[in-house]
Amino acid sequence: MKQPFHCGFIALVGRTNAGKSTLVNALTGEKVSITSSKAQTTRDKIRGIVNRRNSQIVFIDTPGLHLWLKRTLNQLMIQSALSALGDADGVLMLVDAVHALTPTGEIEEIEQGLIEALKKAGRPAVLAINKIDLLKDPSALLPIIDTYRKAYDFSDIVAVSARKRKEFETLLDVLEKYLPEQEALYPREYYTDQSERFLASETIREVIYRQMSKELPYSAAVEIDDFKSMREQGRVEIKATIYVERESQKAIFIGKRGAAIKQLGIDARSRLADVLGASVHLELVVKVRSDWSENPKDLKDFGYLEDKQK
Repeated sequence: MKQPFHCGFIALVGRTNAGKSTLVNALTGEKVSITSSKAQTTRDKIRGIVNRRNSQIVFIDTPGLHLWLKRTLNQLMIQSALSALGDADGVLMLVDAVHALTPTGEIEEIEQGLIEALKKAGRPAVLAINKIDLLKDPSALLPIIDTYRKAYDFSDIVAVSARKRKEFETLLDVLEKYLPEQEALYPREYYTDQSERFLASETIREVIYRQMSKELPYSAAVEIDDFKSMREQGRVEIKATIYVERESQKAIFIGKRGAAIKQLGIDARSRLADVLGASVHLELVVKVRSDWSENPKDLKDFGYLEDKQK
C-alpha cells in the first residue's frame, strides 16, 4: 500500500545566532540563507525546501529575535518572525544549547517572549536544542529539556547539531507528523522558492557581513540593479548597488584607492559562482541613502515591508 504524501510549512524561529540559517542550509544541502558570526544576518523570510520520499517540508527561516537595536528595520524583522507563526502548519523553535538557560537555570528573556508568542499562535511546536556539539558535558542537556518542557507543552523535543549535521533524520521524521496530507507544492528539484536575483543580493550581503567590521554591515542594503542570466554561455552578469547611511561609511566600503570594494567584489563573485553554478561578472557601486533603515519608503523599496503594507 502506497504511503500518503505530506507537504506543508514549518516556521523556524529563535534568537539571533541560534543557528537557524545554518540549519536550513544543511537540511537543504544548498545555500539558501546567509550565515555569519555577526548577529541579525537574516532580514527576510526565506523558504528552504527539503524533499523526502513521502514528504516535502518547506522551512520558513525568519529573522532572529533580539532585545537590542530598536531601529525601525529591526522591529520589522521581529514582526516578520512572529507573523510566520500564524502562516505555518507547525513551528520549530531553535535554541542554542550553550545559552538556553541563564546561569541560575532559568529560560532567557528572549525565549520566554517567544514561548508566549507560541501560546498565542496555537500552532504545534517542536523544540530543537542546537549546538549540542559545543556542550562540554552532555548531561547538561537534561536540565534544558526539563525546564523548557515545564514552560511550554512542546509536541516534541530534539537535540541536534546543525554544524555537525547530527540527528537531522530524527528531526525531519518528527516534523513530518505536523504536515497536512497533500501533494508537493514545489517541483522536487527545487530547494528554495527564492529567485536567483534574490539569492544574489543575499550572497553579496553575506560577504559584507563577513568582511566589514563592527556596525557597518547593519547599515548596508543591497539592491540588484541588473541581472542577466546567459545559461547557454554558462555565465551571469550582475550589477548591484550597496546602500549605506553615511558618507563616512561609503568611504570605508570603497577603501583606499578602491581596495576594499575591489576585494569585496572578488569574494562576492566567487561565492556567487558557487551559489548560481555559473561564471559571474559582477559590478558593485556604493551609494549613500541617509538613514534608510529608519525610512518607511526606503524599507519598502528594499523589500523589508510586508506585501500587505505595499
